[in-house]
Amino acid sequence: MPTITINFDYFLQLGSLPLPLMLARLFLDGGWIFILVIFVQFGWIMWVQSRQVKFNKGVRYILLAIDVPKENEQTPKAVEQIFSQLAGAYSGADNYEKYWIGKTQSVFSFELVSVDGYVQFLVHTPAKFRDLIEAAVYAQYPDAEIIEVEDYADKVPLKYPDDEWDCWGTEFALKKPAAFPIRTHLQFEHNLSEEYFKDPLGPMLEIFSSMKKGEQLWLQYIIMPCDDSWKDASAAIADKILGRKKPAPKTLADDLVAWPLAVVNEVAGLGGSAPSEKKDATPKMLQLSPGERNVLETIQLKAAKHGFLTKIRMVYVAKKTIANRGKVVSPMKGAFGQFAALDSNAIKVYGKVAPKGDYFWEKWSVPEKTNNIIRNYKNRSGRGGNFFVLNVEELATLYHFPYKTVKAPLIKRTEAKRAEPPSHLPTADIDAIRPFKRKKAAPPPSHLPAPPPEPEDAEGDAGDDGDDLLKI
Repeated sequence: MPTITINFDYFLQLGSLPLPLMLARLFLDGGWIFILVIFVQFGWIMWVQSRQVKFNKGVRYILLAIDVPKENEQTPKAVEQIFSQLAGAYSGADNYEKYWIGKTQSVFSFELVSVDGYVQFLVHTPAKFRDLIEAAVYAQYPDAEIIEVEDYADKVPLKYPDDEWDCWGTEFALKKPAAFPIRTHLQFEHNLSEEYFKDPLGPMLEIFSSMKKGEQLWLQYIIMPCDDSWKDASAAIADKILGRKKPAPKTLADDLVAWPLAVVNEVAGLGGSAPSEKKDATPKMLQLSPGERNVLETIQLKAAKHGFLTKIRMVYVAKKTIANRGKVVSPMKGAFGQFAALDSNAIKVYGKVAPKGDYFWEKWSVPEKTNNIIRNYKNRSGRGGNFFVLNVEELATLYHFPYKTVKAPLIKRTEAKRAEPPSHLPTADIDAIRPFKRKKAAPPPSHLPAPPPEPEDAEGDAGDDGDDLLKI
């Protein structure tokens, strides 16, 4: 039988060389191949990113302010329908679109913002989806008001430390895999009293309304439509609970062995089969405890609805003279704690991006983390923590318009039903009544020709005031 001999002389000679000569020898003896592969991969990543940056520069975004009627009786179920309609914005991309055009999935940002205690619901969306947003909102809230406003994030410093402003922010994440759902609005409804829905957004809106002059609190839900591949993880966890084993894919070797085994089993069956081991005939579902059965049900119910890749980000900005992050951090943790299901999932602070100065080595990273969190917020960026999947029911629980029982005083709402005003009434300046300024229309490009002069009156008396009054 031939023997295999391994010669280590090459490695012994290589180890006896000085480091520069060792690296040169490795490079000439084939190491250049690994370096070439690394450079090709790095170049490919840079190419794809450059195409995506170019593609995203051509996408124009707008910020919409949404006001709903004061006596809103719609539960989060209505907003769930809005998110379901928004799932239609998903658009797949082939290799040409992904790697040459740089096409990326559209990103929406649903935001809850308090400026000096004035609370506003906002949606940051690509301009091409404005009609989709308005149609989805008006279908559920016919009396809502939607206007385009300026970006409030442009009115505070974006680099810290700052002489006048203080800033702190963080992101939130799920404690368990995304297949496990959080507590949704269905668990906040009951029929034992007249007010059957206890809005979980009430405590959070009280925190936002408590901001004073010079304080701002921003909450951002970045969502991205996705396909149904995330449901595979849900099915795998459900199968594990039920004790199902996924069959291994068959190979050519399995097929070659299968037919001789079938012949042997057939021959053995002629003489009588051996007694097989008795198996437990009780279905696995009946062996589950009530808690396990509830977890299995919630996992399957979550996977039955549309999902979005989601990122949650919060920023607190205030003048240094009145800044008090303690009034925000712990209360917001408690507000998100309402959505925790002990046997399922919960929302936690993602500490890796939050500025912390508890220890001296953490203080060095505070300015960098602060600048990153507010820059990512302003850009509605996907950087920072990883995205996780929430379905439309979970999103509607976290972001919906307040129920009529929520009495936070400074939430902007419509006071009456939408109707066309009489033409003779003067229009009020919205900038004078709220800090979210209506966005002004862009001036026409300078290269356009000037409009033609207005034609003179046919009788040559265009300047006669009396005739003008008669024509009105």
